[in-house]
Amino acid sequence: MAMANLLRRPRLVLVFLAAFILSLSLIHLIIQYQYQLRNTLSYATRPLWDKAGGPTDIIPHYYAEGMEMDENACQLHGWNRRGGNKDIQVMDAVLMSSEVDLLEIRMNELDSVVDRFFIIESNATFTGLPKETYFAKNKARFAKFQHKIVYQFVPDTALPQSSNPWDIEAATRDAMTALLHNYMKALPANVESMVIMSDVDEIPSQHSIALLKACDFGPSIHLQLRNFLYSFEWYLDMTSWRSSVHMWRNSVYYQHSQSGNRALADAGWHCSYCFRTVREFVVKMTGFSHVDRIGGNMRLLDERRIQDTICHGKDIFGMLPEAYSYRDLISQMNLEPSKTAVGLPRYLINNAKDFLFLLPGGCMRETQALTAESKS
Repeated sequence: MAMANLLRRPRLVLVFLAAFILSLSLIHLIIQYQYQLRNTLSYATRPLWDKAGGPTDIIPHYYAEGMEMDENACQLHGWNRRGGNKDIQVMDAVLMSSEVDLLEIRMNELDSVVDRFFIIESNATFTGLPKETYFAKNKARFAKFQHKIVYQFVPDTALPQSSNPWDIEAATRDAMTALLHNYMKALPANVESMVIMSDVDEIPSQHSIALLKACDFGPSIHLQLRNFLYSFEWYLDMTSWRSSVHMWRNSVYYQHSQSGNRALADAGWHCSYCFRTVREFVVKMTGFSHVDRIGGNMRLLDERRIQDTICHGKDIFGMLPEAYSYRDLISQMNLEPSKTAVGLPRYLINNAKDFLFLLPGGCMRETQALTAESKS
């Protein structure tokens, strides 16, 4: 009876249908953008309920160009110069995803202080998607380091069949621990190893590692790095701390978490999402442990949107910054492009023409079409 009365009133029918359609649309939007909506609520209130993690004992870092890493340098940092008959070897260990350009910059930056470069890569992402073995494919690019490289390929079949990307990541880090352990067993008794543990895009400066090699800093220390987004044009802050250096012991394992409360200030660069091609952004967004940030919003993977996001210094997932004060939250939402390229890796500056996309004014990235044209 009520429905019959409703049908006699066309205007009410239209209002009812409009309300119904609007409700369905809202439900669809909530489902599709649920991660972004949760993020907006969570990150907008983060300064009220959370505080930044990581080391709180930040050691002032003293350095000037040409400075000797001698007893005076060690004492400036509160350390003693290493003594005894031990030969210190430096090992740099990374898990390779697709960051070929940053790996080239990293290896050239650290070449004079690193004795071995340990590299592990797989043919699958942490989310289980197939991917290229980027290092193996570009091996010739790193020929001059071949005598220093210890490489291991970990096929996806050797990783746990889990839907949790964090399990895959943990298993890959365990593989690096095993590789390091096996290598260390063969070293002479008079050799002591210092291991750099960081992601490829977390690049310690050469002089920072030279300092730690010369000085007795203890069993481990974190490296505070300058945070950049997309290139060295967009500077964020100095809050990156997960990179660390460890004196190797049998109890040490390869990690990307907090191992102590000390960090050496301004010890390098963290260049997040610093890729040459738009395609690499898509691979990273769909292949790393935080893939849930995409949710159901596949528009985030649109190449034109990604390119526009890079050139405006905005978050690649359309999220609010992960800031722990409202001052930082507001400043990171409105980044200003930097005009300086001072204090960056020497190899990057010496080869600037090959890495313009990492320098001020170089926000435009190669697309698949452009890459295909350049190869023809």
